[in-house]
Amino acid sequence: MNQLEEISISSVADASDQVVQEKPLVINCSHTTQKGDFFEPHTEDTLRWRHFSAKDSLHTPLFRNNGNLRRFSACLRAARAAQDLGASIVVTHDPRISFAVQHFLKLYSYRGPHLAFSFNYPWLPSGLKSRLHRLGFKGIDRFVVYSTIERELYHEHFNIPLELLEFTHWGVAPPHIDSPGKPIVEGDYLCAIGGNSRDYRTFIESVKRLPEIRVVMVVRPENVVGIDIPPNVKVMTDIPFGQAMNVLAFSRFMALPLDGARVPCGHVTLVNAMHLGKAFAITRSVGVVDYVREGDNALMFSAKSVDEMTSVLRRMWYESELCAQLGEAGRAFAAEHCTESHALLGFKRILRELGVPLSV
Repeated sequence: MNQLEEISISSVADASDQVVQEKPLVINCSHTTQKGDFFEPHTEDTLRWRHFSAKDSLHTPLFRNNGNLRRFSACLRAARAAQDLGASIVVTHDPRISFAVQHFLKLYSYRGPHLAFSFNYPWLPSGLKSRLHRLGFKGIDRFVVYSTIERELYHEHFNIPLELLEFTHWGVAPPHIDSPGKPIVEGDYLCAIGGNSRDYRTFIESVKRLPEIRVVMVVRPENVVGIDIPPNVKVMTDIPFGQAMNVLAFSRFMALPLDGARVPCGHVTLVNAMHLGKAFAITRSVGVVDYVREGDNALMFSAKSVDEMTSVLRRMWYESELCAQLGEAGRAFAAEHCTESHALLGFKRILRELGVPLSV
């Protein structure tokens, strides 16, 4: 073999090695995702990641006070990167992000798969917005939802084929707690945490009947607009996640009042409560039946019922042994169904089904 042939063969081998070593590229787009979020830390051996979020544009004066512009900027940049960099897959979080990214992917003629992860509507859109979203979701290859009822809801409302809508439990690691050895709110209290599709008006009417019980609410400012807050209720708004988890961890139990009997929300909050072994009371909704075993890992009350909610909250406040049993049952459920490793296995399986090669 002459020297030229050796160089040629060596060059082909180097190119072959480079192809083998090149990991599939994931373009990940959400409202807040930054490098290191989602599954990147657990897939660095098999995947490359590029993240785009609305937060990326906060430093730009034009976008700083306009959430819609920030969101569209992130979606546009994600779609363009997918095409320019030859992404193996695009992953989006939140229907508004998925809708916009899919529009721009079509604009840039990107032909790879699009996975709409964390696909959840606190309230279904109507009218023109609903029709636009229905059209916009065409071409998305898979949707991941966190309750079985959502498969039916989104199939009926947006005409998304059922086989493209996949249910999985919300899966995360146990939450980080700020100052885990010291409560940021002293004393005994029950807590209510979260903002999506909450019925805090009924909740407040209920705890007004329980003036001896101290209540701490961690909510968004808009959740309590127009609601008369009684003296036994402390309201905290827009605090960091770790502080919210501190409030949850040191509470006696949590109340999760949902705004209806078909609301598919509250999964993030209730799973965090389960991981922490905290009991909770929750509205009887088909949107949470994949997580709640009534009387086993939670107590339930009917939507909009002040009487039922008051009775359940009073019982849990005075029956500490019941709360301990509910909390431990919840912890066991979360350990079996709602872990980060469980969610990661599902994510990898979906990627393989969508044609993304994974070596591990």
